[in-house]
This record gives sequence, C-alpha cells and structure tokens, in this order.
Amino acid sequence: MADAVFLTLLILHVGSIVGWMGGAVLFVSVLSPSLRRMTPPSRTEFIRSTIPAYTRFVGATTIIAVLSGLLLYVYSTQIAPALGPSSSGLPYVQGGAIVALVVVIIAFAVTIPSSRKLVSFVKQGPPNDQTAAEVGGLQKRLGIAAQAGAGLLGLTLILMIIGASI
Repeated sequence: MADAVFLTLLILHVGSIVGWMGGAVLFVSVLSPSLRRMTPPSRTEFIRSTIPAYTRFVGATTIIAVLSGLLLYVYSTQIAPALGPSSSGLPYVQGGAIVALVVVIIAFAVTIPSSRKLVSFVKQGPPNDQTAAEVGGLQKRLGIAAQAGAGLLGLTLILMIIGASI
C-alpha cells in the first residue's frame, strides 16, 4: 500500500510546480507579447487587473512548491528512506533543488517586486514620458525574469525526473 504522507506531499509538490512553471510559461508566451501589442489605455487596465493576481499566484505556488519539496525531501530521506531517491539519483534531485532555489531568488528579488512596482506606476494615473519609460523597463524585466524562470524550472524538472528514475 502506498504511503499516504508521501503521496500527499508528492501531489502537493508536483501540483505547485506545475502551477509555478505554467505561470512562467504563460507570462513568456502570452502575457508579455500581448502587453507589447496593446494600446496604452488597454495595457494600463490589463496591468491593473491581471498583474496583481499573477504576482499572488507566483508567490503562492513558489512557497508551496518549496515547502512541500523540503518536506518531501526530509520525509523520503529521513523518515521513509525506501521511498526516497537512490544514492545515484540523489545528486540529481539535490542539483534540481539548487537550480530551483535560483528561480526562487529570481521570483522574490525580481518578478514580484517588479510586478508590484509596475502596478503602482499604472495606478498613479496617465503616464508621463519618464513613467512610460519605467513601465517599459519593468515589463522587459518581467519578461526576462519569466524566461529565465521557465528555462531554469525546465532544467529543474529534468534533473528531478532523472533523480527519481535512477
């Protein structure tokens, strides 16, 4: 019979990773290109209504993924080692965790603060030339952070699958 704690942690971890990675891919493939093509009034309304929810989603899925991953790691290596990765797979899992940590840093040092600053700029009213330049720079920064995050999360996924498989 399957271990209920292990399965719960695994489902929570994988589900939050899917959300986290999906959010990054959505931003890179849909939101960022759409923002570039919108008229300034449409862009302002879109940023006001969508970016705060996106920021909360990224923060929540990141935190849930990290916490459930740590608990899963401790549970599968300390409490139920038969469920953990093999000794040859463990370095891949640990490498994936290190890469994921870099994405966490990107999320909390770049993505979330830039998103909040972007929303605050558009809430101030019609943009002047300096504000418009700042908004453009923030959008570009968010796009780059999302691209880096999606790519690194893809690498993390590969490392974790290899580590769990061997």
